[in-house]
Amino acid sequence: MNMWNKGLLLGAALMMGCVTMAQTMVGYTNGTMDRYETSRFGNTEKQGMAVYIDAEKAALLKGATVKSFLTYVSTTRVTSGTLFIRKELGGSSLYEQSFIPKTALARMSEYALSETYVLDGEPFYFGYEVEVSTSYKPLSFDQSDNTEAGISWAYENGTWVDVSKKGYGVPNIQLSVDGVSAFTDLSVRPIQAEGYQVAREAQVFSGQVFNFGSTPITSFDITCKLGNAEPVVLPVSGISLANGKSYDFTLPEYLTDESGVLKLEVSVTNVNGATDAEASDNVAQSEVFFYPAGVEKKILVEVFTGQACGNCPTGHANLANALKGIEDEFIEVCHHAGYYPDMFTLEESYTYTWLYADAGTYAPAAMFNRTAIPSISTTSPVFASTDGSSVRTAAQAFRNTQPYVALKLENQIDTVTRKGVLVVDVETFVVPSDSIHTLNVWLLQDGLVGVQASGGSSYVHNHVFRGALLGNAWGQQITLTQGETVRRTIEYEIPATIAANYGDYKGREEATFEAVLADMQIVAFVSDFSRTSPTACNVYNAAKIPVLPEEGTHGIGVVGAERAPLFTYDGQHMRIVGQFQKADIYAASGALAVTLSAGQDAFALPAGLYIVRTVLPSGKVDVQKLLIK
Repeated sequence: MNMWNKGLLLGAALMMGCVTMAQTMVGYTNGTMDRYETSRFGNTEKQGMAVYIDAEKAALLKGATVKSFLTYVSTTRVTSGTLFIRKELGGSSLYEQSFIPKTALARMSEYALSETYVLDGEPFYFGYEVEVSTSYKPLSFDQSDNTEAGISWAYENGTWVDVSKKGYGVPNIQLSVDGVSAFTDLSVRPIQAEGYQVAREAQVFSGQVFNFGSTPITSFDITCKLGNAEPVVLPVSGISLANGKSYDFTLPEYLTDESGVLKLEVSVTNVNGATDAEASDNVAQSEVFFYPAGVEKKILVEVFTGQACGNCPTGHANLANALKGIEDEFIEVCHHAGYYPDMFTLEESYTYTWLYADAGTYAPAAMFNRTAIPSISTTSPVFASTDGSSVRTAAQAFRNTQPYVALKLENQIDTVTRKGVLVVDVETFVVPSDSIHTLNVWLLQDGLVGVQASGGSSYVHNHVFRGALLGNAWGQQITLTQGETVRRTIEYEIPATIAANYGDYKGREEATFEAVLADMQIVAFVSDFSRTSPTACNVYNAAKIPVLPEEGTHGIGVVGAERAPLFTYDGQHMRIVGQFQKADIYAASGALAVTLSAGQDAFALPAGLYIVRTVLPSGKVDVQKLLIK
């Protein structure tokens, strides 16, 4: 079943800018800016922004005279600046002039051209370059919806890079021109459909149109179609959308039983009751992936903390406040690293401080899904959690992002030997990137009591990282293929105690804590892998399971609690994990193939389907199917 809910009213908002001029404004910004939401790219003093005017739009502007540049640079602490018009960003300028930003207030500043420049109707770039200390973030985006690729550009470490579909919005730069004929040009921005859509749950998509034309828009029709559903036409009228402004709309609610890819198409027609002057961008198409009902998504939150960090309790409180009411969407892990080593510090945790990039380490700090948040930083996913606003921004930033994969964990442990087997299934719905992908599996512990600066001598430390179960800090490479499931079977042993093993605390008795199984959890996550770029290690989905089972939990076992046995393969033999009295293994034909008694756990059989009948220590019988490939 799929249907549009036509009872949902169209919602709209006009985004009003700060500059009103009689001339036509050329560019894609809607004028929205925030002096605290600024950016920089790369680690060079040279920074810059530009936008591209394609051939169709440039033709509409032929013969117009450029009167001025309008731009917002968030600091006046620049040593030099250049405004330019170019055919190629890396080429020579058709026009350029020097400038120094007039103000650091959140509004556009105007810079009149020092000589006449007439547009020739050919495609061009315009923008600016500045030299500014690396401690400043001078670049401002309007926070509008993404444009198509090739529109928005930024200067990064010696080259211009396309930032059109990175979530920043559009550079806050415009040209003011005279002599433009009246024309309508309403553009549909790419539809915001990259989020987490789930079958059998109502989904609402939003969009944005932008008036590039010189004539105000008073009416138009939006036509939307998703999958095989009938198109729905939504008339918009009674507005006055000025040149250089955007208009937000909401599409009807959609509900489907189907999972997989559905095509979403949105178009605008009947602009001011006529045909748009430039209709090539009147249609936006997206492919929307609907995840099957029941797929779980978790966001990994890594906290960097330390017992000697007096501000860390505040950082923990900021995180708790930001996640209040939505805690079940997140998995928190605390690395005692970034500050001084302490009684809980492990080598792996300090390895992860590489993700700070070149900014130096500190605490309290946090990162969400190891992904840089543009409004906080473009060079590192790590940010200071003393800033409650940043924590709240991060907490909301990933709630509607796709998980791409689903993780299912099954765990079984012998409480006497403390040996366990974890089975991790990674099912790929959408391949998230072209990067190398890795699976990481970690051990956590709650309830560790120790001193904490600004927290007293009996501070309870939770979510404490207690080690990586795959033998290295960066996990194990896995191949993600759409529609396929990767299984990893991990044998592990949890020692009775775990000691700090980094820095001054290495080997010290007071830095050794009991590993209480009832207080421990296992966390697994799938991410991109990079050891060259801290911003290229994005986590896509995570899962957590207690070491000991919770009441009624499916798929988790304690051998002593008479749970079903698991099977592993060591390259030569199959093995039964756990304690048992006797195990009879039958071929699919019913013939007895192998009998094992207590103390025997290894066997070798050809590929095929088998039935395993195991007598557990209590005398209870467990029967399972076993497929050997």
